Amino acid sequence: MKTIGILGGLGPESTLEYYRYITRTYYQRYADYAYPEVVIYSLSFQKFIEAGYDLPGEVKAAIEKLHRAGADFVVASCNSLHLVYDRVAGEVPIPWVSIMDATAEQITAQGLTKVGLLGTIFTMGQGFYQQALARHGIETVTPGQEAQNKVNEIIFAELVRAEIREASRQFVLDCIEDLGRSGAQGIVLGCTELPFLIKQEHTALPVFDTTTIHAQKALDLALEGN
Repeated sequence: MKTIGILGGLGPESTLEYYRYITRTYYQRYADYAYPEVVIYSLSFQKFIEAGYDLPGEVKAAIEKLHRAGADFVVASCNSLHLVYDRVAGEVPIPWVSIMDATAEQITAQGLTKVGLLGTIFTMGQGFYQQALARHGIETVTPGQEAQNKVNEIIFAELVRAEIREASRQFVLDCIEDLGRSGAQGIVLGCTELPFLIKQEHTALPVFDTTTIHAQKALDLALEGN
């Protein structure tokens, strides 16, 4: 069984959700407590926000620390951190498993070719996520700038502190409707806090919960060969 490394702290609530999902899902599947070992390295959230998540050296150093702590591969419990994925993944001693590729696998498995993307302004606006999905043949649409700013505010002012407000849920659902009218066949919740607010039951469009998708991928990889 492989040891999972988690780059966490960006923010803390989603980091907790990864650990919770991995351990609980293992128990539900096997009814014992022999779940994979997990090593978490919690990064400074404020530092990454101020730098627009563009700190490849910090990410590389953190992955190297997880490697020395015994991790066999790494997942980052943050979509925005994948801004530096292409610059870092080939320079570290253990695999960094991309949340974007894991999500793309699920989108293509459902036969979809165009999705709406919601997340922080870094994730929606920097283009790295769109490029990653395009490599899988998936087109991406995002809300307009004003809506992006509001979604970003909801994430940082509420969701990273586990605050759930109905008005914010309705705003995001309105964004989802607009994306559907723009041709989106499904919606990527491209922030690992957004699934706290939006569930599949809230919309008719298929929802891709990147937290669950990525945590499940980590568990599957840890159990390969067992």
